[in-house]
Amino acid sequence: MRGKMKRLTILLAAVSISLTAFSQHYACRNDTVRLYQPTYRGTLTWQRSDNGLDWTRLPGTQKDTLAIVTTGESFYRSEVTEGLCKPYYSDIVHLIISELPPIYLEVQDSACLNGIPFIVAGGSPAGGTYWGDGMIDGKFSPAYAGPGMHKLYYRYADTLSLCADTAFAYITVVNLPNRAQAGTDMPFVASDSILLNANIPENGIGTWSILDGTNGHFSDVHSANSWFYKDSMNLNFTLRWTITGKCGTSFDDVVVAFFPLSKNPCPNTPIVTDADGNVYPTIQIGNQCWMGKNLNVGRPVTSTVRFFDHADVSDNGIIEKYRLNNNPDSSNLYGGLYDWYEAMAYTDIVGGQGICPDGWHIPTDAEWAILDSNFAYGDAGGELKVGGGSGFEGMYAGMRTSVGDFTSNGSAGFFWTSSSWTYSGNNEGYYRKLEGCNGWLTKDSAHKQSARSVRCIKNSQ
Repeated sequence: MRGKMKRLTILLAAVSISLTAFSQHYACRNDTVRLYQPTYRGTLTWQRSDNGLDWTRLPGTQKDTLAIVTTGESFYRSEVTEGLCKPYYSDIVHLIISELPPIYLEVQDSACLNGIPFIVAGGSPAGGTYWGDGMIDGKFSPAYAGPGMHKLYYRYADTLSLCADTAFAYITVVNLPNRAQAGTDMPFVASDSILLNANIPENGIGTWSILDGTNGHFSDVHSANSWFYKDSMNLNFTLRWTITGKCGTSFDDVVVAFFPLSKNPCPNTPIVTDADGNVYPTIQIGNQCWMGKNLNVGRPVTSTVRFFDHADVSDNGIIEKYRLNNNPDSSNLYGGLYDWYEAMAYTDIVGGQGICPDGWHIPTDAEWAILDSNFAYGDAGGELKVGGGSGFEGMYAGMRTSVGDFTSNGSAGFFWTSSSWTYSGNNEGYYRKLEGCNGWLTKDSAHKQSARSVRCIKNSQ
């Protein structure tokens, strides 16, 4: 066969180059080079050689184009056969491989969402080009990129070989921590512990601390729903919930005030509330559940002194009370003083509810006797008075006499029963008395228009 095959054409990076015989061509490692034989007649097979002398046919390459991934220096040519004619060959292409430049990119690992845009650097060798998520005019904008992980790129081309490579790195945009919310104030906690209710931290760590108050602790300082325990007689605390994150800190405070319970609160009824919303601790003594403080319900009424028995309260549908020495502050400590009729809500039912909260009643004389029986003979008064061992804390509130003056404050406490005693045409109410000078719980009766303290007792189940 006569004639000469046309030159071989190499396509590299989408550029077509015509080559002369045994031409050299430089390519970058891992580039894809395409050799193209434009015209021929017969059967074409591509061949490869490591030295340009010893050739090996490449199976499955009977096409006019050969795609090569450049992994090392090599030689290529095409072989064409037709009938019984000798084969003829194309120009030889000698591919010389240039190594890719080592490229590195190191950027900061994170940025805050509210951070200002910054110029991206850290690519090596210097002089390349940066791009990627959140890039604007060569700067990375955290707000534009948004929270989450973003991929940044750096490409550099060697000035001699023109080979280029790309490196990448990740940067995380961190959102701001959420605003701390410690929960609503708890001005009345009727226990020695309370379950806190702060908000769950986002993009940060939450931490409880005691801002004001002593001798308390948390079950878990990092839990939004930690238990807080008071460890002493201190009752008032200000607690702080702080959310701290990489991009900021927020805190909020909650006030916790513990209600002083008795030393032995009634099971399932540690407190009781009266009609005015006043709250009282309860005290379990034997099988009885008593109020742990004197009753203090009702509208204050001024006691006037006259030379005859009288009441300054009346059956008007409104609970009314006297205050010791007509002092507005006295009832905060001693509770109110009530005449027997007012205490009984103007009924005469032994064991009646009177002005006690629902589920409670004015104790009978018999119920006071049961209370007395819980202690050794002659010891009940000492145990039930303020500072006694029972926790009853009976106050020496004194009393209002039936003519309207006050007496015995600081030396004795008087407590109505719902029981009465009628004799010689007189109708008096029974009461119990605690005195500072002895350990007795004595029983006596008095004019029902005199005013004394009231301790309610819970109805039996």
